[in-house]
Amino acid sequence: MKRVMVSAAIVASMLAAAAPLAAQADWDSNAFWRGAPAKAWGRMGFLQQRIDRGIRDGSLDRREAWRVQKELRNIRDDAWRMRRRDGDKLNPGDAAALQARLDDLSRRIHWLRHNAW
Repeated sequence: MKRVMVSAAIVASMLAAAAPLAAQADWDSNAFWRGAPAKAWGRMGFLQQRIDRGIRDGSLDRREAWRVQKELRNIRDDAWRMRRRDGDKLNPGDAAALQARLDDLSRRIHWLRHNAW
């Protein structure tokens, strides 16, 4: 019984986390990245600016900003580990994986900044 309850809680939390992303099926990532650098490192800086701007203008509250900042820090840390592993370069597979994570994070930031309660 306990396993069923834990499993149900995990499924519910996964669905709740996916709701903002599903609500943005029409979201245009190209429009979001317009004016941003093409490489992952530059895009991390671009997202940091978006987070900072959201904090300044109040479109991100403290908890939201903390969550997306933490995720960006995790992406940055993973990117450093990938670079060190491969001789101070990102291989194409790692670069694509990082870009996918940055796209997900950018969607989340966009959703949080434009869908406040």
